[in-house]
Amino acid sequence: MLKVVEIFYSIQGEGTQVGVPSIFIRLHGCNLSCGFCDELLHKGEYESLSFDEVLERIRAYPSMHVIITGGEPSIYNLNGFIEFLQAYMYSVAVETNGYNFSNIANANWVTYSPKDWDKIEKHGYDEIKFVVGKNSPVEKILEFKSYKPIFIQPQNETDRPNQENVAFCVEFVKAHPQFILSVQLHKFLGVE
Repeated sequence: MLKVVEIFYSIQGEGTQVGVPSIFIRLHGCNLSCGFCDELLHKGEYESLSFDEVLERIRAYPSMHVIITGGEPSIYNLNGFIEFLQAYMYSVAVETNGYNFSNIANANWVTYSPKDWDKIEKHGYDEIKFVVGKNSPVEKILEFKSYKPIFIQPQNETDRPNQENVAFCVEFVKAHPQFILSVQLHKFLGVE
């Protein structure tokens, strides 16, 4: 059984797959309590759903691209669920803070968003995303090197962009072109 907060259909607004129509499965729970978390639903009510019940709900949407998010998905061993969806030809992406990469190892795509910039993992993901505000200690990420895409994403409000942080991030990536700007397009478009 999965602890599902919500299942919804939208576009991916972040990272390499920006603009891809996607089915989002938001799971309950997280190992952290970040003050800047823009998604607090993972702390509230949820339904316990079987794999088949989740499949029935996601089949209502035309996309074959699923994104498992949270909270923090890797607090659960999701490899069996990921394989289950892949058997039905779904491509499965997972968004994680890196709690336990082995629990999501079967995903087609993993987006890693570390919250502790003093301990950034080197493996287990396909892209990395740093959530940055104008007061973030960006000197900690300047030395980070990877052959994978490295995104800088403004710390935004729950339902809209934070223009000061967006402006800071634009200038930051212009000054440090090893990084790529990811702006949470869905918040600019006003979609979930």
